Amino acid sequence: MDISLWVKIPALVSAFILLSKFLLELASGKHARLKDDYRFSKELLSDIAEGKLHPYAVEKGYQAIAGTENISVKEVEYILTLENSTKCLRDYVLSKQYLKKLELHGALTLEFKEKFSSSFSRNWRKSLYASLYFMFAFISCSPLFIDGVLGISKVQSFLLFGTTLAMFGFPAWLSLKAFARIKRGEELVKGQSKYTPSIILQT
Repeated sequence: MDISLWVKIPALVSAFILLSKFLLELASGKHARLKDDYRFSKELLSDIAEGKLHPYAVEKGYQAIAGTENISVKEVEYILTLENSTKCLRDYVLSKQYLKKLELHGALTLEFKEKFSSSFSRNWRKSLYASLYFMFAFISCSPLFIDGVLGISKVQSFLLFGTTLAMFGFPAWLSLKAFARIKRGEELVKGQSKYTPSIILQT
């Protein structure tokens, strides 16, 4: 086997790890426009506290903070009562499909749906999504370091890379995002006991 292959593999693995970290942060919504978010949130919360806004504007404002229309005012209000609410809100939006519907009365707690309530049910899914991600990502990048094995030129290698990236890059991204949804949900559900064990709403 060409010795250059053994030089390329460690470099590819390192790049792979860095890319995975970046994509995981991106999937989790970490790369936000922080200054704009700060100004908007400050103005919105100030107007809400002063009672200046119509309920419709409040709802749209909260949805803008959350970055999705698939969330209610009460859900955002509850998440904002938690410590480190910015991260909690990102995690809630990302993992909401795995969580029970947040009851808007009584003691509020975030819990996984019955289907995902056990650690086993979540762990095998995380393992599956992680495996799919590495498989698809490896196939996507493989033309960059197997050109010597296939006996093709650098130009052909990059053309083949463009093809494999187009075919397998998006499935890799979806697998990573699915893994992030469960992982962030676990952090949110586990962490809320450290923030606010229970919150009672008056009915």
